[in-house]
Amino acid sequence: MTERRDIGSRLENWARWATLTSIPSAASSQTGAICERLRKATLGSAGGSDERRKIDEEDALQLELGMRKLKTFDRLLLWWCYIDQARPEVVCRKLSIPRHPSTEFVRLFRCAQVAIEQVTN
Repeated sequence: MTERRDIGSRLENWARWATLTSIPSAASSQTGAICERLRKATLGSAGGSDERRKIDEEDALQLELGMRKLKTFDRLLLWWCYIDQARPEVVCRKLSIPRHPSTEFVRLFRCAQVAIEQVTN
């Protein structure tokens, strides 16, 4: 159970990192945004408000790169759940997951968490 909470925390950190609104206008692409964040991390500047929860940019980037190694289904499932924060019934509809029994969604969600954890460790 502890491992599941750990990967959940890492994915929440990744979602905060991926949805930052303070991306400079010069970063017109995701690659530009990643490069800008890496530059700030190297310089020691988080670039955000002190009120925000601290973001581990290195770990978030590691997860971002790991997402590229996942099957499309797992990547989309994690995207819908963490980035879009969609309700399970919406995720099920979008990804053609049977809504009943609900344990099927939970099983697939946990499998996606395990998959990202395996490619990033």
